[in-house]
Amino acid sequence: MRVCLVGEGRWGTAAGAILSENGHQPFFVHHAETAWPRSFDLLCLAIPVQHVRETLQRLPPPSVPVVSLGKGLEVGTGFRVTEIVRDVWANEAVAALSGPNFAAEILQGLPAATVAASQDEALATRVQQLFHNRRFRVYRSADLVGVEIGGALKNVYGIAGGLCAGLELGENASASLLTRCLAEMSRLGLCLGGRPETFAGLSGLGDLILTARSRQSRNFLLGYHLAHNLSLNEALARVGSIVEGVPTTASVRSNPLFRNLKKPLADEIYRILFEGKEIRRSLLDLLEREAAPELG
Repeated sequence: MRVCLVGEGRWGTAAGAILSENGHQPFFVHHAETAWPRSFDLLCLAIPVQHVRETLQRLPPPSVPVVSLGKGLEVGTGFRVTEIVRDVWANEAVAALSGPNFAAEILQGLPAATVAASQDEALATRVQQLFHNRRFRVYRSADLVGVEIGGALKNVYGIAGGLCAGLELGENASASLLTRCLAEMSRLGLCLGGRPETFAGLSGLGDLILTARSRQSRNFLLGYHLAHNLSLNEALARVGSIVEGVPTTASVRSNPLFRNLKKPLADEIYRILFEGKEIRRSLLDLLEREAAPELG
């Protein structure tokens, strides 16, 4: 199968390597192109979420399914990548591939697992079969909303994990934080139509653990540097590449659907990133909240 990948960054390169290993014919197109250089059977988008719309507006709509490899929410609209595809290209044949997947480890041939999601079961199965092999195990899901939302929100909470590590709050605090992040992620995801079991899976809990606990995570590193008294711009420069958690935090904050939902962690991360709130003040404000039931 001929697969076009828009974006030749780390994850696009890793996806292309898997496809080649599986006997397919991947090729790359730069996001600044205005025409397709050749025909293909499936399109993968492996570019930063905030650049998806402008890229799609330059290119003619392809008459093939589109698979999102990106994780985030568009600032302004709050759209997931597949929603942007539908909005710009009016293409309903959309899917997403999302899970706890560091591109560097995949390129090393280390084992990993992920989820292929589409509301079209046949398309989810097709994407699953396209990428699945003995070192990259692909599960499938019909919960496209939940899979994309988990992949987006884990970026926000990955920053929280880095803040926790940078402040040296300990393993108890880290475990407690991730548990509450998962509860908040699930609450927001359910509001948009995601299924609760999805957030306990690879694209939810799995990706959260990876992003909020590892120095390979750009979101974790951003939080870690912020905790060492760097400004946001200084921390971003230290990370040295796009940190999807920053615009996604802004998108969560501005989404009217989330306005009346409890999201104290996302709110505090927003205040730290965009309002200059002192990190330890945010920590105290979270800890000093009134005691509450764990569920609900």
